[in-house]
Amino acid sequence: MNKTLGQDRHAAILASNPVALIIRAILHALVIAAASGIMVITVVNVVLRYAFYAPISGNDEIVQFLLAILIFAAFPLVTVNRRHFSVSIFSGRAHGVALFGSHLLELTVSLLGCAIMTYKLGSQARELIHDQMSTMVLGLPLGPLAAYMSFMSGLAFVGLVVVSYRFLRSGVDHE
Repeated sequence: MNKTLGQDRHAAILASNPVALIIRAILHALVIAAASGIMVITVVNVVLRYAFYAPISGNDEIVQFLLAILIFAAFPLVTVNRRHFSVSIFSGRAHGVALFGSHLLELTVSLLGCAIMTYKLGSQARELIHDQMSTMVLGLPLGPLAAYMSFMSGLAFVGLVVVSYRFLRSGVDHE
């Protein structure tokens, strides 16, 4: 079975790189905590709403914050492991230079996308912090959340730089 670039090959790299292992563990913990938080808040809100006619005030804002935390904690993991998208039209048909070129194009588009997201979210974070913007019901500050999202996009970018370097240095997929 052919594996695509980046799939199921990071175990050996992570074992030899404790920093990458720690970052990965922290991101996994954030994903688990945010997903668990969403589930708990939703269940408690449903129980309170139907049993006591008193839903959690700001439930939607809490879930939106947790969802942003979940998505942007998973983003670097998914991106560096190259599971963020796939184009199967050429899968199994491209070989040699065409395969190398398609992977290089994928890396380039991914790097560009991460760089743009990091920059735009960072700009948005600065504006939100400067204007002291917050949510309407709970008054949760929006700037730190945008800064977190920008940081995670930047982390994905750095991870892709490492993956791109390894790919360009070797010229082949690391299976």
